[in-house]
Amino acid sequence: MGPLTIEDEVDEEKLAAELRGLELLYEITCKSPNWRLELSSTRPFIRSNDGSPEIQIDVFSCIINKLLKNNDHLSITMSMQNVCVLTDFYSNDKIPSSDAMISLIMLGNSGWPHKHTPETLEDKSIGYFKENCEIEGIRSSNIDFHDFQSLEKCKYYLEHKMYRECLIGLGELSRFLYVCKMVSVEGIVDFITPILNQIPSIYRLEYLENPEEEYDSVFLDN
Repeated sequence: MGPLTIEDEVDEEKLAAELRGLELLYEITCKSPNWRLELSSTRPFIRSNDGSPEIQIDVFSCIINKLLKNNDHLSITMSMQNVCVLTDFYSNDKIPSSDAMISLIMLGNSGWPHKHTPETLEDKSIGYFKENCEIEGIRSSNIDFHDFQSLEKCKYYLEHKMYRECLIGLGELSRFLYVCKMVSVEGIVDFITPILNQIPSIYRLEYLENPEEEYDSVFLDN
């Protein structure tokens, strides 16, 4: 990646950990279709290669900030704007910045799942989801992390066989997407169907006979 110049004295053990991590970071990045290395300047950068918005990691700045300033933030921009990404504060002192960068690279390789993506990178997670989403109504909507969290709550109810609570949650989410996000009924149905279809028919019919909201049948009766 080029020469890493550090002008002040640093902890040799921490520096060695950073350098070991750099080797793996280089290897993983070179093999990833979602990232690319930029080595044309005096410092190496890693840039996302999976659509908008673009993520850029200033590799050496991350390491120098960690070693010299004990700064646990990664040096990252999204669409050329600085964003705050902090490593796990419970173990910051023991995590080399190169390991934290590897985690970010792996996160991108996994498709920026909303459950694990920092809130500061929400636009990236949502943007990636929309680019790969086959549901037209959802792809063109302004869906956000809150909506995915509501869906995760429904999944939790499903896993614990709390079927009525799950149906109530799906109904609430569906109405919200329809009224506030202007998603089509068809798009909403496609979005919730993977969960809805796992609820035994008897519980769905029982709920539709006594729904929390009468309009839930528009989305849940399919």
